[in-house]
Amino acid sequence: MKQRSRPAPFQPDLLRGGDRATLNAEFLSHAQALGLLFQCTDCLYFRRADRACTVGWPNDALLREPFEAVAANGEPAFCKAFEPE
Repeated sequence: MKQRSRPAPFQPDLLRGGDRATLNAEFLSHAQALGLLFQCTDCLYFRRADRACTVGWPNDALLREPFEAVAANGEPAFCKAFEPE
């Protein structure tokens, strides 16, 4: 029997008509209130000289300002290799 893939935990809000801009704003508000580190510039693997990831992850979307936790396709935009400095 074929298993159905499940969306990320916060994706259902998008599927129910949640506004991506609102979700991104809420994420940034919570991140700021909690002091959450999540961006490349906070990561041990970030090379400031050329704004690249030293482990080779593409980071264009993660460096975009303003940061969008929910990408245009509805998927979460986070780095799996993030290591705070």
